[in-house]
Amino acid sequence: MNNNTFQFKRTGKLIGRTFQQNATTMRNTALVLAAIPIFFLLLGTLTSGEGASLGVRGEILTILVGVFFVISPFFFYKLYNHPKKGLPEVMLPASVLEKFVAMQVTCIIVLPLMAILFFGGVDALLTALFPNLQSGYAIAYFFNDKVTEEAFLIMFLTLQAVFFCNLLFVRGKVFKTIASFVVVNMLLSIVLVSLIMFMESLGFFDEISDDVHINLNEYDLFGFFGEENPLVVSGFLFKLFMTVVLPIIFMIGSYRLMKTKRY
Repeated sequence: MNNNTFQFKRTGKLIGRTFQQNATTMRNTALVLAAIPIFFLLLGTLTSGEGASLGVRGEILTILVGVFFVISPFFFYKLYNHPKKGLPEVMLPASVLEKFVAMQVTCIIVLPLMAILFFGGVDALLTALFPNLQSGYAIAYFFNDKVTEEAFLIMFLTLQAVFFCNLLFVRGKVFKTIASFVVVNMLLSIVLVSLIMFMESLGFFDEISDDVHINLNEYDLFGFFGEENPLVVSGFLFKLFMTVVLPIIFMIGSYRLMKTKRY
């Protein structure tokens, strides 16, 4: 089959197949997620006479969504490139592009949505049933206070990095991925600090006022070119690279790994 062909019907079947293969694990995960708000309500009632505060419940939901978003490649596709256990995936009558899109959609949507539906849904139900014990809705807290463009871009970058590592490493995926993140962050920090020290030695910052206010979110994709301060331009370009260019590089790398993998 041509690896570049794409049909929505086949892609949908691939997503459905993933659900079938992981039905038991997903059901158990859903039960655990639904039980967490109940546990905190009971714990809070027994210790202080009321459930956990809205802030605590909202932060728990935020952490769950973030963690599930990042670990989803391991959750669904840890064995994809296994020399023996990954063969059934390779033999499926679908193109690499269809498999790649199905995997991306599943990782981005399914696990985070499970956390929102089951944790957030039960939390909302408990608030409706026991308004004297807990108030507010964790879902509303999450969407109103935590869902931002910057947060999503950071999580999307992390997901694509994990997705790439999941396909790159065959064994010890989790450990090697974490180790890779640590090493890359250390190297990046060293490079940035060295660059700042080098610029400082050249007197680059001498003409910059101490009270300069820099907020990269104030600049759109094309509007920043008129900014006279080179520090702002450099910062914006770095942000653009990290949140747009680098995820695309990881996605291209993941697709190439899937396309060129030999068993």
